[in-house]
Amino acid sequence: MPTVEERLSSLEGKMDAIAGLTAVIGDLRTDMNRQFGELRTDMNRRFGEVNRRFDDVDRRFEQVDQRYGGLERRVEVLDQRMERHFMWMVGIQFTVLIAVIVALIQMAPR
Repeated sequence: MPTVEERLSSLEGKMDAIAGLTAVIGDLRTDMNRQFGELRTDMNRRFGEVNRRFDDVDRRFEQVDQRYGGLERRVEVLDQRMERHFMWMVGIQFTVLIAVIVALIQMAPR
């Protein structure tokens, strides 16, 4: 059985190891806080870059919208013109049909 002195020196060694462990934990905590700060800074920088890229894409879409805004008006004008011409063609065909029917009726023997 160990003596009191041996047991006491064993406990002191364990206490010294625990004190060293506390210092290591403190250093680890400091290092982790520093790394988390760097990570936060890096993430904020990258999110800033992503926001700038989205802003660039938004500007490009605005340019495309401006470029093709006039095209939409032109297509609308052409659509109205084609509708008007179609109505004229249908009217002419209907008139010719009526004229042919009238001509056939007049040519029929009485």
